[in-house]
Amino acid sequence: MFQLGPFRLDLINDGLFELRADSFVHAGAPPSAHHRRRIRVAFNSLLIRGKGHTIVVDPGSGDKPHIELVREYHMEWPRKFFPTLQELGVKPEDVDTVILTHLHWDHCGGATSFDASGRPVPVFFNAKHYLQDRELAAARTAVTAGDDSFLSDDFEPLVSAGLVTQISKRAEIVPGVSVEWTGGHSPGHQIVIIDGGDKRAIYLSDLVPTVAQLPLDAVMSYDANVSELLPAKKRVLGEAADREDLLLFVHAPRQRAGYLRWQPDVSLSLESVPI
Repeated sequence: MFQLGPFRLDLINDGLFELRADSFVHAGAPPSAHHRRRIRVAFNSLLIRGKGHTIVVDPGSGDKPHIELVREYHMEWPRKFFPTLQELGVKPEDVDTVILTHLHWDHCGGATSFDASGRPVPVFFNAKHYLQDRELAAARTAVTAGDDSFLSDDFEPLVSAGLVTQISKRAEIVPGVSVEWTGGHSPGHQIVIIDGGDKRAIYLSDLVPTVAQLPLDAVMSYDANVSELLPAKKRVLGEAADREDLLLFVHAPRQRAGYLRWQPDVSLSLESVPI
């Protein structure tokens, strides 16, 4: 838990899973010789409470039984987001706002679940769900093309229920909580900025998923448009260091939050903060 002005922030661990080590690369670097090695990463959802709002950012992969994903990524199962949400005293019906940074299954799968008949339905049925307009279009195109990074059961039930609000580039979602389009990782990827008054926090999502991606040339093999991602990353991290923003990392298993500090050689280092 972290108190940021009027907002309480809880970074909720949804559980670990595994990726190939060479998913994390540097722009222009040759392929890793250790292509069979795997690394453990986390998924950290964000719960924001304050100013009369209960907001979930990226509810994780959810509890829909996609056995093939569990096996492929060696996912911890069952996932932890919803039990932790309950421990924090929050029920799905209490959530009035959901922000989806993008529509990859590991980020938005928890927005829906299967009902008793096996039909996918919204989990946060009282909430408006915010995403970039270009992300929904891209996700639908990807599903049609057979890209399994996107699963229609994760987002189409939200659209059908009239719960989706599409935004373009930059928008204030509720007072003090805004989003900003970065692109790069996916066409409509966005970050979330929480303004507590004197200080801000930024949920970077897959713009900078772990501390290992802090170097300005570090990317992931999953990034759709590196030439779009790198300048956005340089701008966001530079501004965060100058403003002393608290950074929240979506896939970090340990160093999940911290402040960037400029070093004499104009590089960036992280001062970790427990959260």
